Amino acid sequence: MLFSKKVTAIILAFILVGGGFWLVNRNKQKEVGVSPEITLEPTQQIVTELVAPMSETEKQAIEDAFAKEGVEMTLLKDVAGSQAVGTAWRQYDGVKFYHKIDANNLTEPDKGFFYEGWLVGEAGFFSAGRLGVVDGRGKLYFSAEEDKTGFRGVVVTLEPEDGNDAPDKHILEGNF
Repeated sequence: MLFSKKVTAIILAFILVGGGFWLVNRNKQKEVGVSPEITLEPTQQIVTELVAPMSETEKQAIEDAFAKEGVEMTLLKDVAGSQAVGTAWRQYDGVKFYHKIDANNLTEPDKGFFYEGWLVGEAGFFSAGRLGVVDGRGKLYFSAEEDKTGFRGVVVTLEPEDGNDAPDKHILEGNF
């Protein structure tokens, strides 16, 4: 009888501890999740000058920066109902801000359309440039002379070549 009570107490303790771990981990997963959709209000757009495409040397400098300690990475979630996935990285080394997007399973844009990457923060949002897409894989490299770590959201949109610089259809989203 005494043995039976001890076994019951041990089983109950395991159930309580296991349930506690489950509750804690369930809440952590909710905190890490991506918001359903990042809203890009036209009044919050920060218009920047267009920059020339980066050279391979500049792209390699960004890749080299991501090999160092302190790099932040986030997964980009498909919000368009397609099979697209992606990853974004960023780092500010005290002198320069580096950002990269690598997306997969992008549908080839129709003629007159392109993919564009955006950084989003409380101060607004701005275009980080166009993603070059080859065989469903899109890449974007961006660097700036100032700290852009306040821009915690990342969005990839599908844009028409219509001269309108406002973001259009959201494809991928994530938050650092």
